[in-house]
Amino acid sequence: MHDALAARARHLALAVTFLTAVRLPDAGAAAAPADLWASMGFYPLIGLLLGLSAWGVYAVLLYAVTPLVAAALVVVALELASRALHLDGLMDTADGYLSGASRERALEIMKDSRVGAMGVFAAIAVIVVKVCALASLARPGAALGLVVGLSAARLLPALDVRFFAYARREGTGAAFAGAGTTNGPVVAAAGLAATAALVTGALAHGGAGGALLGLALAGAAVTAALGVQALVGRRLGGLTGDVYGLGIELAEALALVGAVVIVR
Repeated sequence: MHDALAARARHLALAVTFLTAVRLPDAGAAAAPADLWASMGFYPLIGLLLGLSAWGVYAVLLYAVTPLVAAALVVVALELASRALHLDGLMDTADGYLSGASRERALEIMKDSRVGAMGVFAAIAVIVVKVCALASLARPGAALGLVVGLSAARLLPALDVRFFAYARREGTGAAFAGAGTTNGPVVAAAGLAATAALVTGALAHGGAGGALLGLALAGAAVTAALGVQALVGRRLGGLTGDVYGLGIELAEALALVGAVVIVR
């Protein structure tokens, strides 16, 4: 029992360290691939905590500034909290995939640390959509968009690793992909994301109807982002860590837009 709890604590620490700017002592750089894969089961929990924190900040800021300013500050803070890891993946994927180059050349472009015009455009577009959508939401709607969206978006990496080939032999996601042969982390991540969506929906919009709205929002955001990732993967012969980041950014933006649709 003690060993099992210690392993889960380590996996949670790995999730926190990888997804946020927080560095925990129990998450060393020499983690085994199996531990990295298991840590993905906790990713939606990290998204839930980020979403709750972001919603709390937004709810307080609305007393002091306009919704647009509050939304901009929250979106910027969230990118800083994740070290812009997912945004970087979005930019690299846009540069490579939209370059029109061959598969091999597109992967080279994605690996290049320099950012091109399409990467800059993709980042600006996603940030503008997030800010405008969040600014359109009062506190209950913002809870749906932020809490449900950030939690559900972090289900995607486990799905990506388990069900898509990895396009490179090396890379940020290679260590995860090599161990993604079991269903445990996928089931755990899906359960956490679904629970967060149901509870947040029920609290934000009341009762079973609100719970189902939350679950539908999470499902729609994840499904749409998976569809885009599948298109990218078809061209590249699989996904990469950058494409994982693309999926998270898209799912977050889509959840905020979906929340606007729901409340209107």
